[in-house]
Amino acid sequence: MKITPLLFALALLPASAFAEEHCKFSQPQALELDLAGVKAVVFEVNSHDLRLQAGPGTKGALSGRACASSQDLLGQLSLSQHKSGDKLTVMLERKQPGLNFNLGSTYAWLDIAGALPDTLLVQIKVGSGDATLGGARAMSADVGSGDVKARDIGGLASVAVGSGDVELDNIGTLHLLSVGSGDVQARGVRGDAKVGSVGSGDLKLHDVQGAVSIDSIGSGDVELDGVQGAVTLGTLGSGDLDVRGAASLSVRRSGSGSVDHRDIRGSVDLPKKH
Repeated sequence: MKITPLLFALALLPASAFAEEHCKFSQPQALELDLAGVKAVVFEVNSHDLRLQAGPGTKGALSGRACASSQDLLGQLSLSQHKSGDKLTVMLERKQPGLNFNLGSTYAWLDIAGALPDTLLVQIKVGSGDATLGGARAMSADVGSGDVKARDIGGLASVAVGSGDVELDNIGTLHLLSVGSGDVQARGVRGDAKVGSVGSGDLKLHDVQGAVSIDSIGSGDVELDGVQGAVTLGTLGSGDLDVRGAASLSVRRSGSGSVDHRDIRGSVDLPKKH
């Protein structure tokens, strides 16, 4: 099929651009963040969309729009903040008890973008929504079925994933608490990568300057490429571990899963198959 310039331009547009026709009622949103004395900011994204960029000397501010299929649903959407001690919580929410979903001709969502200083810990909680973050000092993400992308994180990136997807690029160190059935990709980890449990999901780590330690892999697949330090795995179930380049490799216990490796510069210690 011949790709015309128009089709190519449409392909580059964000998904929100195609949602214009599904924004019957809209309202601008704006929020100046109260960051005085704050060390950490928690963003409760829920099922909405959030894009954040951190930078030096930046004042915290958010803007965007609320969009809904009816005036009543539009009135249920809110962007608010609450401070407790040195922590600020920012909430993107639909103030309505019960299920919160967009289906067919009934919908209500927030599309928010903003900036904040790069001196803060940024914590993101995502249900089925999407969030992107760039330039923060450190970050954490608790992801349900949504998507999170983060890049250029100065220090620790701490992540827990259910069935969603997470992409990380150029981070200090990685602490991946757990992966359920979702997918996690991280590239350019300047320190160590510590991984808890990988269930049925997939994990790909590329260009890790430190060591990689993994507690357990269930039925999922883990791919490690370009690890400068040692790779250690506690328990492998029925999943697969593929290591391409590491200082050493050690697997303590293994079920029916497989371990593939090459370009291991030091020792390789694998359990014997019975």
